[in-house]
Amino acid sequence: MTVSHAPARSASLVIARAIVDNLRHALPEHTLLFDVRATEFVASLLENSRADSALGIAPGADAFREAGVAEYAAGHDLDRLARAYHGAGRSALPVLASLSRQPGAGASVVDTGVEALLRCSDVLIRLSTAAYRAAHTPSPAELRRDLLKEIVSGRAPAQWAALAARAGWAPPAQVVAVAAEPGTVLASFGPEVLADLAGEYPYLLVPDDLDVGRLLAGARVAIGPAVSPADAATSLRWARRTLELVRREVIEDGPLVRWSDHLTTHWLYADEVLTTALVTRSLAPIAGLPANERGKLADTLDAMLSARGGAPEIANNLGVHPQTVRNRLRRLRTLFGSRLDDPDARLDLRIALRADLLVGDPEPAQPTTPVRAA
Repeated sequence: MTVSHAPARSASLVIARAIVDNLRHALPEHTLLFDVRATEFVASLLENSRADSALGIAPGADAFREAGVAEYAAGHDLDRLARAYHGAGRSALPVLASLSRQPGAGASVVDTGVEALLRCSDVLIRLSTAAYRAAHTPSPAELRRDLLKEIVSGRAPAQWAALAARAGWAPPAQVVAVAAEPGTVLASFGPEVLADLAGEYPYLLVPDDLDVGRLLAGARVAIGPAVSPADAATSLRWARRTLELVRREVIEDGPLVRWSDHLTTHWLYADEVLTTALVTRSLAPIAGLPANERGKLADTLDAMLSARGGAPEIANNLGVHPQTVRNRLRRLRTLFGSRLDDPDARLDLRIALRADLLVGDPEPAQPTTPVRAA
């Protein structure tokens, strides 16, 4: 290929030598693997924009497969190799820059060369990763953990059906996600339950007809809606959202909190910006009043909107004298005017009062549990 499209063969070899030399330095135990054939393979990756076609048959490729197998045998994780491959690619950047300044080399060599280095690192990582995983026989616990991640990532059942069979998990018709506190200790459970209790945000996936209470060991958990396994990510999102609102003291605490018991709260908190705007607009007439007066008028307004009778019924509900209620009702009429007679405005007021009661603190604590699925 010409210099304007990719490094020439001689330039590719120079850059490949720099990459392989750095790998020998970063991974001295693999020095014998990274020989001349490995260097020529790296050079071919730098030259070939369709490098995948060389995988599996190109001379020198086995060096990187063997490195993956050796890392597994030594008990190392894949991150070590990945860091070494990326580091080796970065180490070749000065060599690439120097070559680009030579007579006849255009500026595009640097751009194409950087892309080639990134592509080369990616191919080397994939070679070693495939070999590493092929050498590794996952335990049943690892299979089930991997299966759980696949399910809550939102992948279609066809994509994890084989893994479910290997893990010995028979998908039930419906499941619920259970979000738990970090460090939660749970009782033992059977093969019908999938769990990740070691992560920062522990969670389980259980059949919806299973008694979740028997899995608990004094733990605080939140339960999402019952869904098909294909929609488990949705259940987990709402379970975590429920637990978050418990932590923020919006939802009453308890050892087992069900999403379905707090639908109105979830609705009001689904878009807090929108809810705050509704509260601000609807309750503007009493917003500037002293806190004590504002609270009494808000309570009276809420009781008035809910009552079917007049002042005596409202007074009884509030535990105050009827004349006190009449005085407050006159004050509310002055502040809100005809809005108290408009059905749409009354509905907005009821929602705003409920939201205002839930929000309470204008600056709630920051969430400690993510709303995303995984």
